[in-house]
Amino acid sequence: MKFLKNIFLYWGDLYAEIRTWYIFMRTSKDNVDKLNKENQLRVDWIGRVYGVVNLPEEVQGAAQQVQEAYVLQKITDYGNVMLEIGLADVVYPEISRVSQSSYLVVLWPVFESFNIFKIIGNLIKTSLFIFTVIVLIAAMLNHKEYMIEWFIMTKDMIVSLF
Repeated sequence: MKFLKNIFLYWGDLYAEIRTWYIFMRTSKDNVDKLNKENQLRVDWIGRVYGVVNLPEEVQGAAQQVQEAYVLQKITDYGNVMLEIGLADVVYPEISRVSQSSYLVVLWPVFESFNIFKIIGNLIKTSLFIFTVIVLIAAMLNHKEYMIEWFIMTKDMIVSLF
């Protein structure tokens, strides 16, 4: 049953994630000027918001934890502007080191269903399910006399038990 539940629930989840991505992309592209002027954030062609955090000299020589704390402090500034444009509730930061003195911060929703491999896998599962249902219906329609007789015998057997 879990297999069937997953087939039917996946398509609703995928629709919700595509809708979230579209709204995120449209909103971020509509606010490119605000993102770029205030925080030097850029928007790419699929709507991801990204920026580079350059570490000051006093932080560059510090421990890794100090550098990461500085980057997290800068991300709170990004969070404020994301709150202003209405995307703070769906955005998650992804931080990666670019060089010794800078980090790349990508602000983007987390998608679980919006993945090409999951889409292909669920297309195959759904196709197999639909094919099986069609074959069963065709078999029942081609042998409806036997099916009617089987249902009558089964009903009589159940009635005789009580």
